[in-house]
Amino acid sequence: MLWRFRREVIFIVCIAISVVIVRHHYVRKVDGIENIRKEESQIINYEELIAENIRLKEILDIKKDISSLKKTVIGQVVSIKPYVFPVEIVINKGREDGIKENMTVLSKDMFLIGRVVSVDRDSASVMTIFNKKSKISVVIGSTRDIGILEGGNIPFLFVRYIPYDSYVQIGDNVLTSGYSDFYPKGIKVGEITKIERSSDTLFLKIYVKPFSCISDIEEVVIGE
Repeated sequence: MLWRFRREVIFIVCIAISVVIVRHHYVRKVDGIENIRKEESQIINYEELIAENIRLKEILDIKKDISSLKKTVIGQVVSIKPYVFPVEIVINKGREDGIKENMTVLSKDMFLIGRVVSVDRDSASVMTIFNKKSKISVVIGSTRDIGILEGGNIPFLFVRYIPYDSYVQIGDNVLTSGYSDFYPKGIKVGEITKIERSSDTLFLKIYVKPFSCISDIEEVVIGE
């Protein structure tokens, strides 16, 4: 009887020791998982910091390259209307950031997006080059012919008033001429993709594909 009692006591003690060992192993395992998670989180944070530093460097390089603009502000796009070939975007910079109406808006690659048309305290609306109200004096890169760039013909823009006998060609670049009231000279707008000639008019009808991909844009440069 006594030996039976001792066996039961030994059995209970073994179970208790096993529980302690398993619990200790589990705690170490949990601690190990938490450490791995912390290390993974640190890696993710480092990657985010690296990406942020690269983005900031790009912005600083952009500011160095802007010679025609006296003042520049970097803003983020918070709204696009409509999403495909938008005629209007809203940015997160406004009056408190020094934004004013008619300031030029560019992509971070220095391609023309449009101009500011209304300003609130901490936001502003931008009319893009796709808007049918947009009319900009432009110059053809190869021939130096001056024309008017018009929106409202998605997915292309039109350049009008280029003479019928012009030597303009497909693939030529279109830039701002500097003769508009709002846009400085020399900003790249797009590339000529199609030229139509008609005998009943003195001018060519020129199709332009914009360089800026406005639908996917996240940051812009606002300047004057």
